[in-house]
Amino acid sequence: METVERIITRFSRALDSYDLHADAQQQICRKLTGILSRYTDIHFQRALEIGCGTGGFTRLLKESCVIDEWYLNDICDGCREKVAFLFPGQSPLFIAGNAEEINFPGRFDLIASASAFQWMEEPVQFLHRLAGILSPNGTLLFNTFAPGNLAEIKQLTGKGLTYPSGEQLTEWLEDDFHLIHLREEEIILTFDTPLDVLRHLKHTGVTATGDGTWTRGKQTDFCRDYQELFHTNNNQVTLTYRPLYVLAVKKQA
Repeated sequence: METVERIITRFSRALDSYDLHADAQQQICRKLTGILSRYTDIHFQRALEIGCGTGGFTRLLKESCVIDEWYLNDICDGCREKVAFLFPGQSPLFIAGNAEEINFPGRFDLIASASAFQWMEEPVQFLHRLAGILSPNGTLLFNTFAPGNLAEIKQLTGKGLTYPSGEQLTEWLEDDFHLIHLREEEIILTFDTPLDVLRHLKHTGVTATGDGTWTRGKQTDFCRDYQELFHTNNNQVTLTYRPLYVLAVKKQA
């Protein structure tokens, strides 16, 4: 697992470029919002979004839900200004910091998170903590990623996160939650060159390739091998995301 400091640095650098390059992440946000609309009455008194980033998921939640009281969290304090424009004349409480360490105030009817859960160092304990700050029958909506996520990068570099299977995630949730929806999806992006893949990862903060130090020779070898192994019929290259979507409801005590 990467250090928290490295994650903060990388995502802070990507704040200004994220929205232009986060194609897969934007698809994921739309899917999560659709799941919420399908299974809930979309009216929540108090909502907490973990890993709000530049506000892409926040905006969709605002458009599709009625939320009386907002709490937004991200590990990067620079996101505070990015999401403020979504709330003209309002002051949602922004809480900067590592969600695994923060004592969030009160209880929430909805806890939502898009493409942040995979960075948690102790996911089982974190899910249990979230259950503790959800109201009875409160809703938990999030995605993580499944094995095979960014498989192209993992195969060539040996670097990458460890992702849970759907079965593992079900086990992690079963003590505290009723699992309402769990589904895995595959999103395949295409790029003109392997260098474009690297730029995409850099601009979204999802480098997944170690400490980011690349010699010219290492980059040349990576691009050659990537083109050879992962090209399409029209000579583009692929990058595979495997999001795993979850909606669960806290069990009654």
